[in-house]
Amino acid sequence: MANGDQPKYPMRTIYGLTVDCDIDLIELREAEPLADPDIVIREGDVPQVWEIDKPDFLRAYLDGEPGHLWTRIPDTIRMSIRDGRSITYAIEPESRQDEARLFLMGSGMGAILMQRGHVVVHGNAITLPNRNTAIVCIGDSGAGKSTTAIAMMQRGYSILADDICPIDAAGMISPGMPRAKLWDETAANLAIETAGLRQVRDGDAKFNLPLGQRHCSEPRRIYTFVWLVPDDVHEVSCTEVTGVEKFAVLRNNVYRHEYLLPLGLESEYLTRVAQIAAQTKVFKVVRPRAGFDIDPLLDTISLLYDSAESAADARAQP
Repeated sequence: MANGDQPKYPMRTIYGLTVDCDIDLIELREAEPLADPDIVIREGDVPQVWEIDKPDFLRAYLDGEPGHLWTRIPDTIRMSIRDGRSITYAIEPESRQDEARLFLMGSGMGAILMQRGHVVVHGNAITLPNRNTAIVCIGDSGAGKSTTAIAMMQRGYSILADDICPIDAAGMISPGMPRAKLWDETAANLAIETAGLRQVRDGDAKFNLPLGQRHCSEPRRIYTFVWLVPDDVHEVSCTEVTGVEKFAVLRNNVYRHEYLLPLGLESEYLTRVAQIAAQTKVFKVVRPRAGFDIDPLLDTISLLYDSAESAADARAQP
Protein backbone atom coordinates (compact mmCIF):
# COMPACT_ATOMS: atom_id res chain seq x y z
CA MET A 1 0.00 0.00 0.00
CA ALA A 2 1.23 3.46 -0.90
CA ASN A 3 2.36 5.72 1.95
CA GLY A 4 1.86 2.90 4.47
CA ASP A 5 -1.90 3.37 4.27
CA GLN A 6 -3.22 0.05 5.55
CA PRO A 7 -6.88 -0.77 4.86
CA LYS A 8 -9.21 -0.43 7.86
CA TYR A 9 -11.48 -3.17 6.54
CA PRO A 10 -10.97 -6.08 4.13
CA MET A 11 -10.69 -4.90 0.56
CA ARG A 12 -13.65 -5.85 -1.59
CA THR A 13 -14.28 -6.44 -5.27
CA ILE A 14 -16.98 -5.11 -7.59
CA TYR A 15 -17.13 -4.70 -11.39
CA GLY A 16 -13.80 -6.51 -11.58
CA LEU A 17 -12.15 -3.78 -9.47
CA THR A 18 -10.61 -3.96 -6.00
CA VAL A 19 -11.96 -1.36 -3.56
CA ASP A 20 -10.25 -0.12 -0.40
CA CYS A 21 -12.88 1.74 1.64
CA ASP A 22 -12.90 3.07 5.21
CA ILE A 23 -16.53 1.91 5.48
CA ASP A 24 -16.97 -1.85 5.57
CA LEU A 25 -18.69 -2.73 2.28
CA ILE A 26 -20.11 -5.94 3.65
CA GLU A 27 -22.37 -6.50 0.64
CA LEU A 28 -19.31 -7.15 -1.55
CA ARG A 29 -17.04 -10.17 -1.85
CA GLU A 30 -13.60 -9.92 -0.31
CA ALA A 31 -10.75 -9.31 -2.75
CA GLU A 32 -7.84 -11.65 -3.23
CA PRO A 33 -5.20 -11.41 -0.47
CA LEU A 34 -2.49 -8.79 -1.08
CA ALA A 35 -4.42 -7.28 -4.00
CA ASP A 36 -3.60 -3.67 -4.83
CA PRO A 37 -6.64 -1.36 -4.78
CA ASP A 38 -8.02 0.02 -8.02
CA ILE A 39 -10.25 2.44 -6.10
CA VAL A 40 -9.63 4.12 -2.74
CA ILE A 41 -12.59 5.57 -0.82
CA ARG A 42 -11.90 7.81 2.19
CA GLU A 43 -13.78 10.26 4.36
CA GLY A 44 -12.24 13.73 4.04
CA ASP A 45 -12.74 17.38 3.24
CA VAL A 46 -15.21 17.97 0.42
CA PRO A 47 -16.28 21.56 -0.26
CA GLN A 48 -19.86 22.61 0.30
CA VAL A 49 -19.87 24.09 -3.19
CA TRP A 50 -17.74 23.46 -6.27
CA GLU A 51 -14.58 25.55 -5.85
CA ILE A 52 -13.13 26.44 -9.23
CA ASP A 53 -12.28 29.69 -11.02
CA LYS A 54 -15.27 29.37 -13.30
CA PRO A 55 -18.18 30.98 -11.47
CA ASP A 56 -20.44 30.52 -14.48
CA PHE A 57 -20.18 26.76 -13.92
CA LEU A 58 -21.03 26.89 -10.23
CA ARG A 59 -23.78 24.44 -9.34
CA ALA A 60 -25.53 23.73 -6.05
CA TYR A 61 -25.44 19.93 -6.39
CA LEU A 62 -23.24 18.87 -9.30
CA ASP A 63 -20.23 20.13 -11.19
CA GLY A 64 -16.76 19.17 -12.24
CA GLU A 65 -14.33 18.97 -15.09
CA PRO A 66 -12.79 16.12 -17.08
CA GLY A 67 -11.44 13.60 -14.60
CA HIS A 68 -13.11 15.17 -11.56
CA LEU A 69 -16.74 15.17 -10.46
CA TRP A 70 -18.08 17.01 -7.40
CA THR A 71 -21.56 16.09 -6.28
CA ARG A 72 -23.76 16.73 -3.26
CA ILE A 73 -26.77 14.63 -2.31
CA PRO A 74 -28.71 17.08 -0.07
CA ASP A 75 -28.79 16.13 3.63
CA THR A 76 -26.83 12.95 2.87
CA ILE A 77 -23.31 13.09 1.40
CA ARG A 78 -20.84 15.13 -0.64
CA MET A 79 -18.37 13.37 -2.92
CA SER A 80 -15.26 14.31 -4.86
CA ILE A 81 -14.61 11.62 -7.48
CA ARG A 82 -11.31 11.67 -9.37
CA ASP A 83 -9.80 9.90 -12.35
CA GLY A 84 -11.71 6.65 -11.86
CA ARG A 85 -9.47 5.89 -8.89
CA SER A 86 -10.66 7.69 -5.77
CA ILE A 87 -13.70 8.99 -3.91
CA THR A 88 -13.37 11.46 -1.06
CA TYR A 89 -16.64 11.84 0.81
CA ALA A 90 -18.14 13.89 3.63
CA ILE A 91 -21.30 12.71 5.38
CA GLU A 92 -23.71 15.55 6.08
CA PRO A 93 -24.88 15.96 9.71
CA GLU A 94 -28.44 14.84 8.95
CA SER A 95 -27.28 11.55 7.40
CA ARG A 96 -26.17 8.11 8.55
CA GLN A 97 -23.41 5.79 7.41
CA ASP A 98 -25.81 3.30 5.79
CA GLU A 99 -27.15 6.11 3.58
CA ALA A 100 -23.60 7.19 2.73
CA ARG A 101 -22.67 3.63 1.75
CA LEU A 102 -25.73 3.45 -0.51
CA PHE A 103 -24.68 6.51 -2.51
CA LEU A 104 -20.99 5.61 -2.56
CA MET A 105 -21.83 2.28 -4.18
CA GLY A 106 -24.47 3.86 -6.44
CA SER A 107 -23.84 7.38 -7.68
CA GLY A 108 -20.18 7.37 -6.66
CA MET A 109 -19.34 4.05 -8.29
CA GLY A 110 -21.32 5.03 -11.39
CA ALA A 111 -19.09 8.10 -11.81
CA ILE A 112 -15.96 6.00 -11.24
CA LEU A 113 -17.00 3.62 -14.01
CA MET A 114 -17.72 6.50 -16.39
CA GLN A 115 -14.26 7.93 -15.70
CA ARG A 116 -12.76 4.50 -16.40
CA GLY A 117 -14.27 4.45 -19.88
CA HIS A 118 -17.45 2.40 -19.45
CA VAL A 119 -20.85 3.25 -20.86
CA VAL A 120 -22.96 2.86 -17.72
CA VAL A 121 -26.56 1.79 -18.26
CA HIS A 122 -29.32 1.95 -15.64
CA GLY A 123 -30.62 -1.59 -15.73
CA ASN A 124 -30.47 -5.16 -14.48
CA ALA A 125 -28.41 -7.75 -16.35
CA ILE A 126 -29.32 -11.45 -16.24
CA THR A 127 -27.76 -14.52 -17.78
CA LEU A 128 -28.01 -18.28 -17.68
CA PRO A 129 -25.23 -20.43 -16.23
CA ASN A 130 -22.73 -21.55 -18.87
CA ARG A 131 -23.99 -18.98 -21.37
CA ASN A 132 -21.83 -16.25 -22.87
CA THR A 133 -24.37 -13.46 -23.28
CA ALA A 134 -26.51 -11.30 -21.02
CA ILE A 135 -29.86 -9.64 -21.46
CA VAL A 136 -30.40 -6.24 -19.79
CA CYS A 137 -33.75 -5.02 -18.49
CA ILE A 138 -34.04 -1.24 -18.77
CA GLY A 139 -36.88 1.20 -18.15
CA ASP A 140 -38.09 4.05 -15.98
CA SER A 141 -38.03 3.89 -12.21
CA GLY A 142 -40.84 1.57 -11.16
CA ALA A 143 -40.89 -0.31 -14.47
CA GLY A 144 -40.06 -3.55 -12.65
CA LYS A 145 -36.40 -4.10 -13.56
CA SER A 146 -35.31 -5.58 -10.23
CA THR A 147 -38.55 -7.50 -9.76
CA THR A 148 -38.16 -9.07 -13.20
CA ALA A 149 -34.51 -9.97 -12.60
CA ILE A 150 -35.29 -11.61 -9.25
CA ALA A 151 -38.25 -13.52 -10.73
CA MET A 152 -36.02 -14.72 -13.57
CA MET A 153 -33.50 -15.82 -10.94
CA GLN A 154 -36.23 -17.99 -9.44
CA ARG A 155 -36.45 -19.65 -12.88
CA GLY A 156 -32.78 -20.57 -12.81
CA TYR A 157 -31.17 -17.44 -14.25
CA SER A 158 -28.24 -15.63 -12.63
CA ILE A 159 -28.07 -11.90 -11.97
CA LEU A 160 -24.95 -10.25 -13.34
CA ALA A 161 -25.60 -6.66 -12.25
CA ASP A 162 -28.37 -4.87 -10.39
CA ASP A 163 -29.13 -1.21 -11.20
CA ILE A 164 -25.70 -0.31 -12.63
CA CYS A 165 -24.50 -2.09 -15.80
CA PRO A 166 -21.08 -0.95 -17.06
CA ILE A 167 -20.38 -1.85 -20.69
CA ASP A 168 -16.78 -1.72 -21.89
CA ALA A 169 -15.46 -1.00 -25.37
CA ALA A 170 -15.70 -4.71 -26.27
CA GLY A 171 -19.39 -4.86 -25.32
CA MET A 172 -18.80 -6.79 -22.09
CA ILE A 173 -20.75 -6.16 -18.87
CA SER A 174 -18.76 -6.49 -15.65
CA PRO A 175 -20.37 -8.24 -12.66
CA GLY A 176 -21.84 -5.93 -10.05
CA MET A 177 -22.94 -6.42 -6.46
CA PRO A 178 -23.77 -9.97 -5.35
CA ARG A 179 -27.15 -8.72 -4.14
CA ALA A 180 -30.39 -7.35 -5.55
CA LYS A 181 -32.60 -4.66 -4.03
CA LEU A 182 -36.01 -5.98 -3.10
CA TRP A 183 -39.13 -4.07 -2.04
CA ASP A 184 -41.22 -5.75 0.68
CA GLU A 185 -44.27 -5.85 -1.64
CA THR A 186 -42.23 -7.60 -4.32
CA ALA A 187 -40.89 -10.04 -1.73
CA ALA A 188 -44.45 -10.94 -0.73
CA ASN A 189 -45.49 -11.42 -4.37
CA LEU A 190 -42.49 -13.66 -5.04
CA ALA A 191 -42.83 -15.57 -1.74
CA ILE A 192 -39.43 -14.38 -0.49
CA GLU A 193 -39.00 -14.17 3.28
CA THR A 194 -37.48 -10.84 4.36
CA ALA A 195 -36.84 -11.78 8.00
CA GLY A 196 -33.09 -11.61 8.49
CA LEU A 197 -32.44 -9.55 5.35
CA ARG A 198 -30.62 -6.24 5.78
CA GLN A 199 -32.55 -3.11 4.93
CA VAL A 200 -31.01 -1.02 2.16
CA ARG A 201 -31.14 1.80 4.69
CA ASP A 202 -32.83 2.22 8.05
CA GLY A 203 -36.56 2.83 7.79
CA ASP A 204 -36.82 1.67 4.16
CA ALA A 205 -39.20 -1.06 3.05
CA LYS A 206 -36.45 -2.22 0.69
CA PHE A 207 -34.01 -5.03 1.44
CA ASN A 208 -30.69 -6.39 0.20
CA LEU A 209 -31.27 -9.89 -1.18
CA PRO A 210 -27.97 -11.86 -1.26
CA LEU A 211 -27.62 -13.70 -4.56
CA GLY A 212 -25.20 -16.39 -3.44
CA GLN A 213 -24.58 -18.87 -6.25
CA ARG A 214 -27.12 -17.00 -8.40
CA HIS A 215 -24.69 -14.13 -8.85
CA CYS A 216 -22.73 -14.36 -12.10
CA SER A 217 -19.19 -13.30 -11.21
CA GLU A 218 -17.74 -13.29 -14.73
CA PRO A 219 -18.25 -10.67 -17.49
CA ARG A 220 -20.85 -11.38 -20.16
CA ARG A 221 -21.43 -9.90 -23.61
CA ILE A 222 -24.52 -7.74 -24.04
CA TYR A 223 -26.62 -8.72 -27.01
CA THR A 224 -30.20 -7.75 -26.15
CA PHE A 225 -31.94 -5.02 -24.16
CA VAL A 226 -35.50 -5.46 -22.87
CA TRP A 227 -37.22 -2.09 -22.44
CA LEU A 228 -39.91 -2.65 -19.80
CA VAL A 229 -42.96 -0.39 -20.18
CA PRO A 230 -45.89 -0.75 -17.75
CA ASP A 231 -49.20 0.30 -19.32
CA ASP A 232 -52.96 -0.02 -18.91
CA VAL A 233 -53.15 -3.21 -20.95
CA HIS A 234 -54.34 -6.73 -20.22
CA GLU A 235 -51.53 -8.78 -21.73
CA VAL A 236 -47.82 -8.64 -22.52
CA SER A 237 -46.71 -7.51 -25.96
CA CYS A 238 -43.25 -7.39 -27.50
CA THR A 239 -41.96 -5.39 -30.48
CA GLU A 240 -38.44 -4.79 -31.72
CA VAL A 241 -37.20 -1.19 -31.57
CA THR A 242 -35.12 -0.06 -34.54
CA GLY A 243 -33.56 2.99 -36.13
CA VAL A 244 -33.41 6.34 -34.38
CA GLU A 245 -35.80 5.21 -31.63
CA LYS A 246 -33.44 2.39 -30.72
CA PHE A 247 -30.59 4.85 -30.19
CA ALA A 248 -32.88 7.19 -28.22
CA VAL A 249 -34.04 4.42 -25.89
CA LEU A 250 -30.45 3.45 -25.01
CA ARG A 251 -29.37 7.08 -24.61
CA ASN A 252 -32.30 7.73 -22.28
CA ASN A 253 -31.31 4.78 -20.09
CA VAL A 254 -27.74 5.91 -19.45
CA TYR A 255 -27.05 5.93 -15.72
CA ARG A 256 -26.71 9.43 -14.23
CA HIS A 257 -26.61 11.11 -17.64
CA GLU A 258 -26.28 14.47 -15.86
CA TYR A 259 -22.66 13.52 -15.06
CA LEU A 260 -21.66 13.57 -18.72
CA LEU A 261 -21.51 17.36 -19.22
CA PRO A 262 -19.23 18.22 -16.26
CA LEU A 263 -17.02 15.22 -17.05
CA GLY A 264 -16.75 16.24 -20.70
CA LEU A 265 -18.07 12.88 -21.87
CA GLU A 266 -21.18 13.87 -23.83
CA SER A 267 -19.68 13.54 -27.31
CA GLU A 268 -17.88 10.29 -26.50
CA TYR A 269 -21.05 8.80 -25.04
CA LEU A 270 -23.11 9.64 -28.11
CA THR A 271 -20.59 7.76 -30.24
CA ARG A 272 -20.36 4.80 -27.88
CA VAL A 273 -24.13 4.49 -27.44
CA ALA A 274 -24.53 4.52 -31.22
CA GLN A 275 -21.99 1.69 -31.46
CA ILE A 276 -23.83 -0.33 -28.81
CA ALA A 277 -27.12 0.28 -30.64
CA ALA A 278 -25.59 -1.04 -33.87
CA GLN A 279 -24.34 -4.22 -32.17
CA THR A 280 -27.38 -5.13 -30.08
CA LYS A 281 -31.13 -5.61 -30.30
CA VAL A 282 -33.70 -3.66 -28.30
CA PHE A 283 -37.21 -4.96 -27.61
CA LYS A 284 -40.05 -2.95 -26.12
CA VAL A 285 -41.98 -5.22 -23.78
CA VAL A 286 -45.25 -3.71 -22.59
CA ARG A 287 -46.71 -5.33 -19.48
CA PRO A 288 -49.93 -4.77 -17.53
CA ARG A 289 -49.56 -2.09 -14.90
CA ALA A 290 -52.14 -3.70 -12.60
CA GLY A 291 -51.91 -7.08 -10.95
CA PHE A 292 -48.96 -9.43 -10.55
CA ASP A 293 -49.36 -12.13 -13.17
CA ILE A 294 -45.66 -12.07 -13.99
CA ASP A 295 -45.33 -15.41 -15.80
CA PRO A 296 -46.24 -14.10 -19.29
CA LEU A 297 -43.55 -11.43 -18.94
CA LEU A 298 -40.97 -13.99 -17.84
CA ASP A 299 -41.94 -16.30 -20.72
CA THR A 300 -41.44 -13.45 -23.18
CA ILE A 301 -38.01 -12.60 -21.80
CA SER A 302 -36.95 -16.26 -21.83
CA LEU A 303 -37.84 -16.50 -25.53
CA LEU A 304 -35.91 -13.31 -26.28
CA TYR A 305 -32.88 -14.62 -24.40
CA ASP A 306 -32.94 -17.94 -26.24
CA SER A 307 -33.23 -16.13 -29.58
CA ALA A 308 -30.37 -13.80 -28.68
CA GLU A 309 -28.15 -16.67 -27.60
CA SER A 310 -28.88 -18.58 -30.80
CA ALA A 311 -28.08 -15.52 -32.90
CA ALA A 312 -24.86 -14.93 -30.97
CA ASP A 313 -23.82 -18.55 -31.53
CA ALA A 314 -24.56 -18.20 -35.23
CA ARG A 315 -22.38 -15.08 -35.45
CA ALA A 316 -19.55 -16.91 -33.72
CA GLN A 317 -19.52 -19.70 -36.32
CA PRO A 318 -16.59 -19.48 -38.81
